[in-house]
Amino acid sequence: MSTGDTDAPEARADDAPGADGGGGGGRRPQSDRPGEQERGPRQDGGPAAPDGPPEDELFGDFETDPSAKEGRAAAGGAAARIARESRAFFLRDSSTYVGGTIGAVNFRFGDTARASLLAGPLPEDELRRLRRRFTRPPDYEDFKRQLRDDRLLVLCGQPGSGRTYTALSLLDDLTRGKVSRLDPGSDLTGPDSDDEGGRVAEGHGYTLEPADGRLPAELHLDRLRRLLADRDAYAVLLSVPDTGVPRAPQARYRRAHTPAAEDAVLDGHLAAELDSAPAEAIRAARLLARRDTVRAALGLETLLPAEAARLAGLVARHVTGELTEEELLTACRGFAAEQVREWFAGGTAAETLPALRDAAYRIALAVFGNSSFNVAAEAAELLTWELAVTADPERVPGRPLLSDGLEARLTSARATTRISLQPVVAGEEIPVRTVQFLGTALAPALLAHLWEHHHNMRGPVLRWLDSLCQDPRDEVWTRAAVAAGELCRLDCSHTLRELLVPMAEADRARRGLFVATALQDVLDDPTIGGALRSLVKNWGSHGNGNLRWTAAAVLSRGTATRTVEEALGRLGRIGTWEDGRLRSIAAESVAHLAGSASGREPLARIRAWLGDSRRQHQNLGLVSTLFLAETLVEDVWNPAAELAGREKWPLALAICATRPDQASEVAGLLWTALNTSRSYQAALDAVAAWLRTCPGKPWEAAVLGFLPLLVLTDDDRRRMLSLVGRLSQDPDEPLAREHAHRLLRTLQTGRTR
Repeated sequence: MSTGDTDAPEARADDAPGADGGGGGGRRPQSDRPGEQERGPRQDGGPAAPDGPPEDELFGDFETDPSAKEGRAAAGGAAARIARESRAFFLRDSSTYVGGTIGAVNFRFGDTARASLLAGPLPEDELRRLRRRFTRPPDYEDFKRQLRDDRLLVLCGQPGSGRTYTALSLLDDLTRGKVSRLDPGSDLTGPDSDDEGGRVAEGHGYTLEPADGRLPAELHLDRLRRLLADRDAYAVLLSVPDTGVPRAPQARYRRAHTPAAEDAVLDGHLAAELDSAPAEAIRAARLLARRDTVRAALGLETLLPAEAARLAGLVARHVTGELTEEELLTACRGFAAEQVREWFAGGTAAETLPALRDAAYRIALAVFGNSSFNVAAEAAELLTWELAVTADPERVPGRPLLSDGLEARLTSARATTRISLQPVVAGEEIPVRTVQFLGTALAPALLAHLWEHHHNMRGPVLRWLDSLCQDPRDEVWTRAAVAAGELCRLDCSHTLRELLVPMAEADRARRGLFVATALQDVLDDPTIGGALRSLVKNWGSHGNGNLRWTAAAVLSRGTATRTVEEALGRLGRIGTWEDGRLRSIAAESVAHLAGSASGREPLARIRAWLGDSRRQHQNLGLVSTLFLAETLVEDVWNPAAELAGREKWPLALAICATRPDQASEVAGLLWTALNTSRSYQAALDAVAAWLRTCPGKPWEAAVLGFLPLLVLTDDDRRRMLSLVGRLSQDPDEPLAREHAHRLLRTLQTGRTR
């Protein structure tokens, strides 16, 4: 900025915008936490400004605002960062049934009235398929040894992990093909007489997965083992791990099933699918199955054996010309959706409290992926309560204490934990155990499945998201808001009516911020974005102050209008409405746009407001300038690309450093605020904060380069020198002598060296 800048006012505070005093209905924002008020203009030090109205004309008193909004549009750098991270997550077990038609053979253990088993022998063609394609898991030989010794094995693993193929292969090895499967409804608690062993076929092997997932107690299994031994027969029972039960009732027979390596299963099935094809075709198929485009379409970090077999079949069909590449990729995109369909399959068993807890945990992971495990687990328990009281309003559900474990829960949800550094304590990074799905496609597939196929889940899920908005932690309400945005994309009218519009009308600021965060990306949707932009426009001109407040917060994201100019115009009307009652939120939104738009429009609009003869427009320009000086780059919701790497910088300095042609404009705005009585103290406090905190920071040189731009007259120089002197003599936290000398030299000579 130079002395010849035509935009710069004279160096007399009384001639700057609003120096003659006047009213104003603006207010200082209040915090979400009761009894805690958000920071307004700093109150420390500095010479008194020339006579004029108090700063409260700019910031006002929140008690005069009937909307009682509180909070800041930025809600801190953590919320902006978490929102960007969360958006990154939103873009039948074939192993349990080999296939074919099986003839039925009745086997009876004792009296038919007591118990009966329905068994079907495995057809020869399925045996041949099994022998040709099966890939042994790591513990296969141990399984076979235990089955040979005990005659009975309980194989515990997740659907799709290959446990059924493993069971059939074990029985095939020990019985030389005499393998049968028992009906899922078979009762294993009936046999109790000495002669019932003859009812089991000599030298046969049986596999069973109970329909309800429940296996008999160990006493009954001991009896079954004796009957099997009497007939030289074997049985493998399949089960799903009980979450958190470290030692199940059938612990003597139970073994955990670890899936075979994905690459081995995939290559084995490709070789079987293309057994008559040239070797070059098999090599091409193996490369294609691992191509980045295919893996991205799958959206899963690792494939279960059943999924690897399914992928091999698709790749083979593409190699042989049956499927185009686009058809292949489309089919791959359905893998995550198929997994979600299995998770939320209907039936009476799905309504039990343990099943609802599993469902809640998976939904919580879709919302809180890559967040703290503790946060996700607590959110899951809250959702479990909502689901349980919806399913059975007369019952008050409790929480498991010692029977809920981590490993089984993670496995059932295809999730993992990792140690990540996150700024959760005073903005400093510390190690945090985070949790996330093993695949980016699972979260969006899960939300889409719920909204499209389970209507009665909508109510409890939306109530849950609403309750999460009351949590003051950025990590909680921000991720919930991003998920609400995805639900709005899936069913706009329902989500707006049941969740977002009531929030937009509410008195609590965080609810308005929740709406702004939810709508940010949805406003760009080609299908519903136009309607949502019209809705936000209506909010901005509504007689309800809460809706106007929410509209300003939405405008700060930069997606509610087609141009920055249009957004600035709406913010100008909101910020000057009713004597500037909503000036703070409008001004802060302007600062956000200045950080996200690389053009000069926000700075030019602030200058135009400062030069306006209307006092409310002048006040809006002054408060916008103050937010520009106080806001950090990391607080900006969508910072421009050139600001990357400067997250801890004050926004005004970062703009000057990355857009040198705008430095004089930024300095001119701050100079005006320093020379206007009602904004003088707040502007001086912002500069003082820079001087206190810049030593040793990457932006220290930017401060030294910016200070001379604030000095146009001797009065300006004296004011800055006085500020440095007062900070140097602070009894509690004085400036370092070397730093103070550097500042004084810069102000006296206009040079940083």
